[in-house]
Amino acid sequence: MTPGMFLTREELYELTGYKLISKQAGWLRRKNWRFEITASGRPIVARSYVEAMLGGTKPTKEEERFKPNYDAIRPGR
Repeated sequence: MTPGMFLTREELYELTGYKLISKQAGWLRRKNWRFEITASGRPIVARSYVEAMLGGTKPTKEEERFKPNYDAIRPGR
Protein backbone atom coordinates (compact mmCIF):
# COMPACT_ATOMS: atom_id res chain seq x y z
CA MET A 1 0.00 0.00 0.00
CA THR A 2 1.34 3.43 -0.95
CA PRO A 3 1.62 5.87 1.97
CA GLY A 4 -0.71 8.86 1.83
CA MET A 5 0.28 12.50 1.43
CA PHE A 6 -0.09 13.15 5.18
CA LEU A 7 1.02 11.25 8.26
CA THR A 8 -1.55 8.89 9.71
CA ARG A 9 -2.87 9.44 13.23
CA GLU A 10 -0.57 6.67 14.44
CA GLU A 11 2.45 8.21 12.73
CA LEU A 12 1.65 11.62 14.20
CA TYR A 13 1.47 9.99 17.63
CA GLU A 14 4.81 8.30 17.00
CA LEU A 15 6.37 11.59 15.88
CA THR A 16 5.10 13.75 18.75
CA GLY A 17 4.66 11.20 21.53
CA TYR A 18 1.15 12.56 22.21
CA LYS A 19 -2.29 11.11 21.54
CA LEU A 20 -4.26 14.28 22.33
CA ILE A 21 -4.53 16.47 19.25
CA SER A 22 -4.01 19.65 21.26
CA LYS A 23 -0.74 18.24 22.61
CA GLN A 24 0.32 17.15 19.11
CA ALA A 25 -0.28 20.67 17.78
CA GLY A 26 1.63 22.13 20.73
CA TRP A 27 4.61 19.88 20.06
CA LEU A 28 4.61 20.81 16.38
CA ARG A 29 4.50 24.54 17.23
CA ARG A 30 7.31 24.27 19.79
CA LYS A 31 9.50 22.49 17.25
CA ASN A 32 8.57 25.00 14.52
CA TRP A 33 7.22 22.27 12.24
CA ARG A 34 4.91 23.23 9.39
CA PHE A 35 1.42 21.77 9.68
CA GLU A 36 -2.23 22.58 9.10
CA ILE A 37 -5.31 22.03 11.22
CA THR A 38 -8.21 20.20 9.58
CA ALA A 39 -11.85 21.25 9.93
CA SER A 40 -12.16 18.60 12.65
CA GLY A 41 -9.30 20.24 14.58
CA ARG A 42 -6.69 17.58 13.88
CA PRO A 43 -3.14 18.61 12.91
CA ILE A 44 -1.86 17.22 9.63
CA VAL A 45 1.75 17.08 8.48
CA ALA A 46 2.92 16.36 4.95
CA ARG A 47 4.86 13.12 4.72
CA SER A 48 7.42 14.72 2.39
CA TYR A 49 8.01 17.49 4.97
CA VAL A 50 8.65 14.95 7.72
CA GLU A 51 11.06 13.05 5.50
CA ALA A 52 12.89 16.30 4.69
CA MET A 53 13.06 17.37 8.34
CA LEU A 54 14.21 14.03 9.69
CA GLY A 55 16.43 13.30 6.71
CA GLY A 56 18.26 16.58 7.06
CA THR A 57 17.29 17.96 3.65
CA LYS A 58 15.82 21.37 3.00
CA PRO A 59 12.05 21.49 2.28
CA THR A 60 11.15 22.08 -1.37
CA LYS A 61 9.55 25.30 -2.61
CA GLU A 62 6.23 23.46 -2.79
CA GLU A 63 6.50 22.53 0.90
CA GLU A 64 7.48 26.11 1.78
CA ARG A 65 4.26 27.31 0.17
CA PHE A 66 2.20 25.65 2.90
CA LYS A 67 3.79 27.48 5.83
CA PRO A 68 1.00 28.50 8.28
CA ASN A 69 0.34 32.18 8.95
CA TYR A 70 0.50 32.21 12.75
CA ASP A 71 0.03 35.99 12.86
CA ALA A 72 -3.53 35.47 11.61
CA ILE A 73 -4.45 33.49 14.74
CA ARG A 74 -2.50 35.30 17.46
CA PRO A 75 -4.67 37.26 19.91
CA GLY A 76 -4.37 41.03 19.90
CA ARG A 77 -3.48 41.44 16.24
